[in-house]
Amino acid sequence: MSAHQPAKKTSLQDWHPAEVVAALRMKGFSLRQLALLNGYGNPNSMTTALRRPYPLAEAIIAEALCRPASDIWPTRYGPDGKPNRGPSGQRALLPSDAKASVLRVVRNAQKAGGQ
Repeated sequence: MSAHQPAKKTSLQDWHPAEVVAALRMKGFSLRQLALLNGYGNPNSMTTALRRPYPLAEAIIAEALCRPASDIWPTRYGPDGKPNRGPSGQRALLPSDAKASVLRVVRNAQKAGGQ
């Protein structure tokens, strides 16, 4: 008989994925809803940010929670609040104008929902 293996833990500093989902639910959002509101073809694409760095999805989730992404995933961001990833990870970032327009969708959804 083998001993019970504990589940693989994410960083103790970062929010647990279940905490992120619960906080979104309390604000009236789901990851699927955020993906669809922001024009993602795959409604499950936002879940990637729960497991690994995904700057745009992290920004959308953080905006929906009214918090900076560096508060939710501190190990993914430097002291200046910028993602602490190498050049390959930077390609996932959009120019600030595109990012602002995507985040505007979340703000409009919050206003419409009375949040």
